[in-house]
Amino acid sequence: MLNCGQKVFVPNYGAGIMKDLEDKKNYDINKKYISISFLLNDIDLFIPEDKIAGYRIRSIVKKEELERAMAIISNKPTDIERKWSKRYRLNNDKIKDGDLFKMCEVIRDLYYLKNQGMLPPGEKKILCNAENMVASEIVLVLDINMEEAIAQIRNLGK
Repeated sequence: MLNCGQKVFVPNYGAGIMKDLEDKKNYDINKKYISISFLLNDIDLFIPEDKIAGYRIRSIVKKEELERAMAIISNKPTDIERKWSKRYRLNNDKIKDGDLFKMCEVIRDLYYLKNQGMLPPGEKKILCNAENMVASEIVLVLDINMEEAIAQIRNLGK
């Protein structure tokens, strides 16, 4: 169960803070909703308490796990899918999964392609999305701002 003030990560939304549990009336039915405030795009999400399992919410990682995940970005990729359409799908799936380590793999692989001058325009959006998802978690773990978090990621990808 989520607690008020708990820092969480929700795939497709990024990292946020659980604000409170509210009663809301929807179509003449009272339901309890969990309110989560996200860093990305300043979004507040209200999730019905009985539907919470469908969102694959997880607690944000600890600092040690974050450091291990960030180290992935500075490593060289071992095997990158050659077909951009298949790579695009695989990378999108990794981001949607919400696993920090998989998102860092996406960033590593796409930075490698970018540095080689081989990053297709369609994958630039995926790179930006992955950077933002990881940065939102960095912000809550290290208590820094979004610009500093993005800068940390980009410095590792050089």
